[in-house]
Parts: sequence; C-alpha cells; structure tokens
Amino acid sequence: MMINYFLPEFYGNFKLITNLHDLMEKCPDYFYDDIKIVAAYGCFPGNIWNGGRVIVGFAGKEDIEFAIKEYNDRGIALRFTFTNPVLEKFHVLDTYCNLCMRLAHNGKNEVLVNSPVLEEFLRMNYPDYKYISSTTKCLNDVELIKEELEKDYSLVVLDSAMNNTEELFNLPHKEKIELIANHYCADNCSRRKNHYDAVGHAQLEYSRMEFGPCVNITRSFKEIQKNRSFISTEDIFGKYKNAGFVNFKLDGRGFKREKVVESFLYYFVRPECRDEVKEKLG
Repeated sequence: MMINYFLPEFYGNFKLITNLHDLMEKCPDYFYDDIKIVAAYGCFPGNIWNGGRVIVGFAGKEDIEFAIKEYNDRGIALRFTFTNPVLEKFHVLDTYCNLCMRLAHNGKNEVLVNSPVLEEFLRMNYPDYKYISSTTKCLNDVELIKEELEKDYSLVVLDSAMNNTEELFNLPHKEKIELIANHYCADNCSRRKNHYDAVGHAQLEYSRMEFGPCVNITRSFKEIQKNRSFISTEDIFGKYKNAGFVNFKLDGRGFKREKVVESFLYYFVRPECRDEVKEKLG
C-alpha cells in the first residue's frame, strides 16, 4: 500500500518538486519505500479563486502550459487551491482563473473547493477534474465529517485538529481522507476560519492581509513537531498506514525554501541520506 503525498505550491516550488521527483526516480535507495508524489497543490499567481494563502502576481499562458505539462508528464497532478470562501456569483466568470482551468482540463488534474457557488460552476463546466473538499471548511464535528465523506469528492482534507485523535481512527472511508501531516497552524486555533476569510478578501483585492500577525508560520520545523497534531514518519508508516490512512498533505505554501526542503527531507528521505539529498536538490 503506497503512501501518497501532496506537496505545497506547484508554481513557487516548481523546481524543487520536479527535482525531488526526478531524484526519487534516479536514486530510489535514498528514499523510503512505497511513497509517491501524487499531486502538487497551489495556484498560479493572481488567481482570485485561490484560498489558504495570498498569492499575488501573474503567470502567462506559456508558463501555465509548461508547468501543467511538466507535472503531468511526471504523473503528478496539478491541484488548484480554489478555496476562497468569500466568492460571489460574478467571480466565477474571472477570465484568468477560467483560462487556467481550461488549460489543465485533461483528466489528470484536481481542484480543492470550498465555496458552493464556485464548486457548482466548476463541476458543470470542467467535469474532468477530481474535486476535493478543502480543509478550509474547518469541519471538526464528527457527524459533519461523516456527511462530507459520503459526498462526491475524491478526497476530503480534514482540519488538522482531528489528527491523532480517537475520533479520527473511528471514521469511515479512511481511503478518502487526506491529513495535513505538518500543519504550522497552532493546535485548535480559534482564529483559523476567520483567517481563511481574511485571506479570501485579500486575494480578491490583490492586497496584503489585514488580520494581524500569525507567529505560527514563523516557527521552525523542529518546533512544530511538538504540536499534538503533528504526524511523524514513524506514525505514518505505522499506526496510520495500518489503519488505512494513506493520503498526507505537507504544509508549506508561502514558506521560505529552506523550511520546505526540511519537511521534504523528513518525510521522503532516509535519515542517513538526508545530507546528500539536500545537496543534490540544490
């Protein structure tokens, strides 16, 4: 049974993710057995449907096509984080976002969704994507999670507050559950949903988020391992895999490259090979 990983920021971390994949193909002995990069999530800069992190800028059509092809040729799905929770009906007609959807509408790619307005539009116009329920819905109630798992989603990404709880291991459809292994957000953060709403408004306005500082994302990888929600490699290959959980998302959008590399080394690379792999990744 393979462990499936979903990696952060397909555009900003393009070289890092593709280099990691290629090194796994070339030098498999460096890496843990039975692991796979299934998808890279994120958005192209300036997508107003984007949620989770504010990503401003712009990518041209040629850059978009190139990234889609490079990922898909490697068997990696490009997963759009179209999870902005504050979208209104007229936003679904955005030219740039629809261009991105059309270019990747080949049956190989995925979309994370939150807004019912956007999800209805996307399913109608782009049926060849896999649709995934986003963690930005902040579903913590067990009964609501069970209802979500019965819906027409390929995967349901749970709030990290569910990690390492008895309730999690008692849920059905574990094959449909995706867990954030290394969430930098504080355990049971009371501001999480408000934070996602603020990100959504800032993305629509192409502006900085006016929400107040969040110190959690500045913490080191070593510090977040103290979180109750942190899932170690030992637990992934042990109790989680044994229970039927095989889908794990790595946090890291908007982080400095060094922090993203550290998490990749931890989850993918055998301890005795990490220095060498780090050097090869550049």
